Amino acid sequence: MMTTTVLWFYTLITLLGMILLGIYGVATRSNMIKKIIMLNIVNDAINMIFILIGYRLIHPVYPPIYETVLTLKEFLDTAVDPLPQALVITSVVIGMAINVLLVTFAVQIYRIYGTVDVRDIAHLKRGD
Repeated sequence: MMTTTVLWFYTLITLLGMILLGIYGVATRSNMIKKIIMLNIVNDAINMIFILIGYRLIHPVYPPIYETVLTLKEFLDTAVDPLPQALVITSVVIGMAINVLLVTFAVQIYRIYGTVDVRDIAHLKRGD
């Protein structure tokens, strides 16, 4: 049990580190494609945290389908929570749609300005 708790702690620390790394990358990088990649890293880390929250450490773990004559309490103690899984699936679909939109914007900006660097675009808009 102690090893499992330590592994969960390290997993959570790693995921929080990924979120901080993604936020740092969005704040410091001037390339739009790198910003989009960092946003994907943040999104994936948040999804993994949701999956981590929904997982149970009780063995054996059963899917949330009540098909036998188990008592309801016994079933609730061993079933996996389906809500985080549904939220993550929804988040993945929405994240993919947002990524397509952001990449489309980046391609259009590249066609107009010839660069995807935010600083260069700001200089071009000001006329420097």
